[in-house]
Amino acid sequence: MLFPAHFISRVFHNTKSVEVGPQGISVQRSDDTILLSWAEQSRPPILVTDWLGTRIECYQQGTVLKFRLRGHSYPQLQHYLEIHWVNTHKARLLSSVRAIEQLLQHRYLSVRHWAATRAVVAELAKYWSGWKSHTQMHRVLQQAQCTVNELNAWQEEDLAQFREAFVQSQLSRYEAFFDTVCGHPMTQAQRRACVVQDERQLLLAGAGTGKTSVMVAKAAYLLHSKQAEAEQVLMLAYGKEAADEMQQRLKDSKVTVECATFHSLGLGIIAQVEGHKPKLSALCLNDGARERFIADTLASLCQDPQYQRDLLALLKNEFSATQQSQGPDLGSHAATKLIRQFSEALSFYKQALFLGKAQALSQEFALWTTCFRPVLADYQLYLQKEQCIDFDDMITRAIDYVRRGQFCSPWHYVLVDEFQDISPLRARLVKALLAQNDKNALFAVGDDWQAIYRFSGGDVSMTTHFADHFGQATIQQLDMTFRYSQQLLDIASEFVCQNPNQLVKRVNASNVATSPALVARPDSNDALSTTIEAFLDLTAEPCSLLILARNHKFLPSSEEISSLAQRFPRVRITALTFHGAKGKEADFSLLLGLHQGSVPARAHNAAITEALLPESELYPDAEERRLFYVALTRARLQTCLLVPEEPSPFIEEVLALATEL
Repeated sequence: MLFPAHFISRVFHNTKSVEVGPQGISVQRSDDTILLSWAEQSRPPILVTDWLGTRIECYQQGTVLKFRLRGHSYPQLQHYLEIHWVNTHKARLLSSVRAIEQLLQHRYLSVRHWAATRAVVAELAKYWSGWKSHTQMHRVLQQAQCTVNELNAWQEEDLAQFREAFVQSQLSRYEAFFDTVCGHPMTQAQRRACVVQDERQLLLAGAGTGKTSVMVAKAAYLLHSKQAEAEQVLMLAYGKEAADEMQQRLKDSKVTVECATFHSLGLGIIAQVEGHKPKLSALCLNDGARERFIADTLASLCQDPQYQRDLLALLKNEFSATQQSQGPDLGSHAATKLIRQFSEALSFYKQALFLGKAQALSQEFALWTTCFRPVLADYQLYLQKEQCIDFDDMITRAIDYVRRGQFCSPWHYVLVDEFQDISPLRARLVKALLAQNDKNALFAVGDDWQAIYRFSGGDVSMTTHFADHFGQATIQQLDMTFRYSQQLLDIASEFVCQNPNQLVKRVNASNVATSPALVARPDSNDALSTTIEAFLDLTAEPCSLLILARNHKFLPSSEEISSLAQRFPRVRITALTFHGAKGKEADFSLLLGLHQGSVPARAHNAAITEALLPESELYPDAEERRLFYVALTRARLQTCLLVPEEPSPFIEEVLALATEL
């Protein structure tokens, strides 16, 4: 369709005519012709009629181009303009909307998926929003245009409503699956944790809430819903015992995915890159052998007069050792303490070096570093000569291989158990795996109330400030404990949350107490026997008992436990420290050794040890409080506190809470 240009356009814009065709709008001028293709136009051109006549307005690259036509009446032109534009752009609209609808129907609208969807919608909206059609478009096109306009207008509450609708749809669709996958029906909170699938997801799972069941069900759901293949899922546990339990639970649920500890994962990555599995050094398996190695190394280093003077100064400064004219006595009490300190520091200092934190230590602890670094150098040389690695090498070398792309991770879904105990180094490995593909997702399960391993490098802030470390995240909670009664739950929760930095969780108990969940008895010579007798009055069935103390020295000897077992054959007795009780449960628990000064324990770490560990918390005895919470929450039926003459302030606090609640 060819239209002559208006007199004004011919005079002032050198335009002779305007032609509308399948390729676009051709503007013929005296010296050339320009083509405004339909693809370049961000919306259909419109006709505007005023007292001068009719003009075409075209929208291209953010500008409006106007061309006046001769005459006033062009009844079919608007229709042709719109038809040509729509025919050019409809394929992209329909394919994009189809892809978006497929995503919305089959996937949880995660942070990444919503960002990608919003970007596509915003681009489509530039073309399909803000104008009203003068032509009757096909119904499918109209629906697609409405979809774009609706999604483009979404606010946070619309996004939340859609996500909730998707979750409810999946819960209904997979109801039978969630009823049976763990051998028993899962709670709604457990099911939601499986169905919600964000790129960064933290599940806060308190004591006895069934976190292992959720880990297994999450992996099974990803496979069952066709969101993942088995080889794309990795499950990480804190220790071998936990990994073995997880593997057995997976087997019981007929789920076959990779399940590993951090160290076995690192070892596997190294073996794949290097072609063989490296040997683990005997020094990292035997504390005594490692300390003897350090003593021998110090003896050798002291052949250097300057090193000898530095070591003597360190022994005097750190351990008040007396000055020795013949050089340091490496068999002295002070030297033994230093050797043990160096032995413990090997791992933490290697981690600090890898994480880029060692330089600050060198400045703050100059003398200590001067004496320690040569020991570390000899240790590393020993590993190299023996062609061995230690536990830290398992992680750091694996991180390097992943970062450099020498190991290509097959895992799109990384599920991590006991996340509250993760160290910065292990977190670095997780981040390296995730960074290989922006589609990779992290599902972390943990409980900041049970973070009790700072002494071995655990950093609770990775959980309490999860999004700061891993990016925008969805945080959920399990709201039902199956282990103990509401009475004990209320007391223990109130106790641990005296620290305002703990994350607040609303948890209910499924068990109904038929007797007091928490009792206190005076500590005495026959307290163990009389307490067990009282426990047996509460049940006619065979039962289990955990005897717990802060330190080994307060626990009964193996002979005493054997004697108790013979006297009470119905009771299966296990004695553990508070730390050892993590993850364990029994019908009854008995806490002893609760003296002032013992609980909370008064650890006096050297300044260098404190500097090497994750940053300590400001709240007094924060980790000891969490440790006591762990000890309190092991029993299904009843927990008994043996109260000494000078009890721990924790005992007084807990008993006061029991009275109040």
